[in-house]
Amino acid sequence: MQRRAFVRSAAAVGVLWALPARAADPASIDVTAKLVEIPSQFPPDDLYDYAYVMRYQVTGGPLDKQSILVAHYKPRQPRNKIKDKMKPFVRGKVRSFSTGDVHKLKLTAELKKVWTGALVDEFAATDRKSVRYWCLEADPA
Repeated sequence: MQRRAFVRSAAAVGVLWALPARAADPASIDVTAKLVEIPSQFPPDDLYDYAYVMRYQVTGGPLDKQSILVAHYKPRQPRNKIKDKMKPFVRGKVRSFSTGDVHKLKLTAELKKVWTGALVDEFAATDRKSVRYWCLEADPA
């Protein structure tokens, strides 16, 4: 009973725990997109490993003109400085994330196959149906 209460509490504040990873080579989609929403400040990196969900508006590629939700691993760190176990799944030249930035993104819709840790998803309270993409690579456009 206490575990259910904790899970509901965690979901209420936008923190969801992902299931264990299954595969290491997810299919990818390349898009160009404008970062349109970062719902709050990123958590400190020293508390725990996490991925943070942001909203993009796609301006090129197979998802053109769509609004998408993208999870980035430890967004406080430049992509090329990630050196831990997630290095094979986090690449690119983006140094920081700011609303209005345009990025070239390599995404996978198979987030749960890549990420096994905490997912900070403040969109979960109002949008549980949209796909959460994992960002494999982020470069300035």
